[in-house]
Amino acid sequence: MKPFFYILILFCLLTSCKDAVTSEYAEIPDKLPTDLRSGATTSEAATFAWDTFLAINAPTTDGTGTLWENYKEAYDIFLPNAETPTAWGKPSPGNQTVCDNINSNHKILRTTSKISPLVTETNQAVGGVLIDKNSNLVHYEVYMNKPMFEYVLKNQFYNALKQAGSEIKFPVGSMELKASWRILDSEKDDTSRYYTSKAIVYIPASDSIQKDSFPEIVKNNIQYCSEQLVGLVGLHIVYKTPSNPNFVWMTFEQNDNVETATTKKAGITPSFYDPSKAIDSCENNSRQVDCPKQIMTQVTRQNPIPDWVKKANTNYQEKLHAKKSVWEHYQLIGVQWPTDKTKVGNPILQNLANSSMETFNQTASSCIGCHAFARSSNPTIYSDFSWVMGRAKNPIAKLPEPNGADLLKYVMRVNPYKQWETWPDDEWNVFSKATPGENPHGKMIKIYVNDIALNAYKNNPKTMTTLPVGSIVLKENYRTTPPNEPHFSDLVELTIMYKAKDKNGAVRWFWEKARPFGPVDSASFDQQGCISCHMNWKGNGDGMLSFNFGKRPVITDRPFYTTKDEK
Repeated sequence: MKPFFYILILFCLLTSCKDAVTSEYAEIPDKLPTDLRSGATTSEAATFAWDTFLAINAPTTDGTGTLWENYKEAYDIFLPNAETPTAWGKPSPGNQTVCDNINSNHKILRTTSKISPLVTETNQAVGGVLIDKNSNLVHYEVYMNKPMFEYVLKNQFYNALKQAGSEIKFPVGSMELKASWRILDSEKDDTSRYYTSKAIVYIPASDSIQKDSFPEIVKNNIQYCSEQLVGLVGLHIVYKTPSNPNFVWMTFEQNDNVETATTKKAGITPSFYDPSKAIDSCENNSRQVDCPKQIMTQVTRQNPIPDWVKKANTNYQEKLHAKKSVWEHYQLIGVQWPTDKTKVGNPILQNLANSSMETFNQTASSCIGCHAFARSSNPTIYSDFSWVMGRAKNPIAKLPEPNGADLLKYVMRVNPYKQWETWPDDEWNVFSKATPGENPHGKMIKIYVNDIALNAYKNNPKTMTTLPVGSIVLKENYRTTPPNEPHFSDLVELTIMYKAKDKNGAVRWFWEKARPFGPVDSASFDQQGCISCHMNWKGNGDGMLSFNFGKRPVITDRPFYTTKDEK
């Protein structure tokens, strides 16, 4: 028996005992982990984070990027007019090219902000845009995995009205991701150190970016539409597991985001730190609004990476290096997971910030602490730790039929015109207030335009010549003489122009004149008095006598339009 006993001891020393020493961190995973147990240790949490990161970054079999890049992007979920998104795995409207001059199926990067209630905005969760060492803006996107998306789809929570009064409780297995990308220059950047993708970078003319706040080099890099090679610089992963109903919060970065001992030793200029481009009067981590002359954001890490995270990073990076994987150039920054049953969970790591996403509030950043108060599109309803639910749209009321009664009901009750805006250009007429009118429109007028007309102009203010179908331009006609402020009792009538299809399918202006609450005085496509004035005068723009899309209008407090007035 003794020989067998010694052989058994030797076998233990060579196998299981050896495994006991090195198994603190798991091998590279081949599938997504399903849970992080209650009472997990820090090493278990780090392992869970790395295994999750590597599992979702596995390449697809059809060569369309990583698994998570084939999840549903938020723009493909929260569509205009609360339209129903396409089913999982089906092509999405947002994946179709938005740039007429680029025919590509690449990913579309629309935002320069970590959170995005609209198509384009320019700030991180707190602060402003992030500018890299090449003076390019960093771009962001948000994804949901299949369980989370199908929950939203089943409950119609892509519609803000469906969220109202509803409890939002995502199923176990739900995952939300936020990614940050920087534009790479193959001559300046070592692209082998990045996970890369081809992308269409889309910044429409309606973007709220104020270009005048940037130095010339940054302005010149902001393009309306461009095809770019981009590199992943940050990835937030938020994952609901059976033991963690308040989610597990993990964040990763590319290794070269900020200066470290490793980047200094290797002679690498970090993506977001280059003292040679710093401005003396600006502190590190300064927002662009506080330092408008900076040509890049000088970023430093303000929350040290914990030792238990560094240990996991070393372990996984060594294994990834042996596999010659690009992911060896990425690192876990930290993990937050609940340690008690309170809403914020009392995580071991109280502060957690990604240098590419919470650049300007790192010391106050806590993923779980912030998202615990996330609201849906109804600010009184919590949205189960997901701020992205606030991007749900309200359905736009169905446009009216082109008849007098239906159009009047629409502008007075269905989509009240008093909530509309007006033309934004006050160069030739002051549209923001009531102005002198001319016959037959009374002594004072005030103009309102619906969203369809207004957005069409804002998107192309210099080239717009024709308004789209569905445009409505309404004019209040007052008997009051300026400069008196008009009162409702002085309102004589409404005159309305509505771009619609006639019974033959031809797109024309429908003309209506009515009292605010009726009756309708006249309404048809063939109001000759309106047509002869609005459509036949030289210099008007699609019937807009008082607003000529970038040229001097006909009706103005200055002389009538002449060819010399073209701008």
